[in-house]
Amino acid sequence: MTRKRILLVGGAGVFGSRLARGLADTVDADVLLAGRSLAKAQAILRAVKAHGAVVLDRNTATAEHIRALSVDLVIDAAGPFQGADLSFARACISAGVDYLDLADGRDFVAAFPALDDAARAAGVRAITGASSTPAITHAALDELTRGWTHIDTIHAGISPGNRAPRGRSVVEAILSWTGSPVRVFENGAWRTRPGWSGTHKRRIGRLGKRRFALAETPDLDLLPHSYAPRMDAVFTAGLELGLLHRGLAVLGWLKAIGFAQTYAPAAGTLQWLSSLLRPFGSDRGGMYVEALGRDKDGAPARAEWTLVSPPVVGPFTPTLPALALARKLLAGDAVVPGARACVGIVSLADLACDFERVRLETGIVRETMTGPFELSLGSAFERLPDAVKAAHRQGPVSRYKGTASVEGANALTWLPARLFGFPRKADAASVRVTKRLLGHGREIWQREIGGARFRSEIVHAGPGRVTERFGPFTFTLALEATPDELIMGIAGWRVGWLPLPAILAPRSVAREAAGANGAFTFDVPIAAPLLGRLTRYKGELQLHEQDGRTT
Repeated sequence: MTRKRILLVGGAGVFGSRLARGLADTVDADVLLAGRSLAKAQAILRAVKAHGAVVLDRNTATAEHIRALSVDLVIDAAGPFQGADLSFARACISAGVDYLDLADGRDFVAAFPALDDAARAAGVRAITGASSTPAITHAALDELTRGWTHIDTIHAGISPGNRAPRGRSVVEAILSWTGSPVRVFENGAWRTRPGWSGTHKRRIGRLGKRRFALAETPDLDLLPHSYAPRMDAVFTAGLELGLLHRGLAVLGWLKAIGFAQTYAPAAGTLQWLSSLLRPFGSDRGGMYVEALGRDKDGAPARAEWTLVSPPVVGPFTPTLPALALARKLLAGDAVVPGARACVGIVSLADLACDFERVRLETGIVRETMTGPFELSLGSAFERLPDAVKAAHRQGPVSRYKGTASVEGANALTWLPARLFGFPRKADAASVRVTKRLLGHGREIWQREIGGARFRSEIVHAGPGRVTERFGPFTFTLALEATPDELIMGIAGWRVGWLPLPAILAPRSVAREAAGANGAFTFDVPIAAPLLGRLTRYKGELQLHEQDGRTT
């Protein structure tokens, strides 16, 4: 039987060379390395056990060039795909050869289905995005959310180790969208934010905490389309060293305000500057995919898949979906002809053997989410009125509407009241509240009362205690549950981690109860010592929308 032949474009690159090794180790086929430089391809030929090397420029290659090589599968690992056109994939389809790539360019992947009719007519399987995004992200989510009745929020991110190699194409790709407008689905709507904005920290398994910021990837389009989350579908990326991560954020900010138009000419210089910091940080990278929603039993649920790479292994990760897909295509697996993204084609089970082979650590954590009040009160939570229990058990996302009377601040307290965002005096102010359960006994309350907006984070803090944070101020609340109401009083406060004197703490005993009509009612008075009232808002709420479903 004639051996299968694979043409690997970009086989001398950071990812292409590692994919070549994977093909040599796991696929019974001859691999031809292709690129614009024959010398570079030949230099790596022996190390990766490839069959041969050829000169081929994907930007000018035609169907005739590809037919002349007599290959069964073309894999494009060259990059960058940001700003690239579909001509090379179209040439492969015209040549009647199966095609796949490691594209992470959002526009490239979005445009790829335009080739579907031609691929079907030619009987060719043309698959784009067989890489970390979108292939691994979707494979993880398919496993995490199997059987779920509803998906609310999706967050995913990737963070390479600082010592991992960064090829020119990777630097060019990141710079292409840093600071540029990025369309992202957040808070239930499509919004535009600058690329590499919104830096935050997040823990990835045993890797520890890493910084992440908004990244432009195909998943920003494909996740909302594939899973229809009600609130968020966000992909982020990060650099291990704070200096590099923040430096890129500054470049993004400068572009966002119009100070810079493009950083493409500086890609080589920036790559060289980052290489000066290679001795610092680590050679360990990671990836996470998290989903919040309701599981098969309808309970609020959180599930997270993580991947951590040991030293040297990180750059193998983006190549593994292409490797698994190559095995499927060459083995005659039932991947139907057509042109589409690598979504729902490669599963975690398909990737498992390669994760193990290159020593990637993966894991899944699942939890039924319980709110901070229920955690803190324990069995006493059941004493509360049904309306109060229901309000604190809804989620992961629930929205409420209602009205409230507001007693505003006095002449001595109006300034701190404005700083906290407390509402002004009103007899019947409209109220909108969005509660987001985050897991680990945490939730976010976003309140809008008569046009004033203020946000707090509430966290389980032990038996009978929660903390509520408004900006830099965190208040410890002592809880008391009775058959008539939930009572919350301030038991301490701090700014950041610095405890503040109890004698100076605001005075508040808030109450939640059930009204005569069964609605959730609230009464929240807040006063400053000696100065008097900051605010008091009192009213009722009805559940308006839970997890995107209007009640």
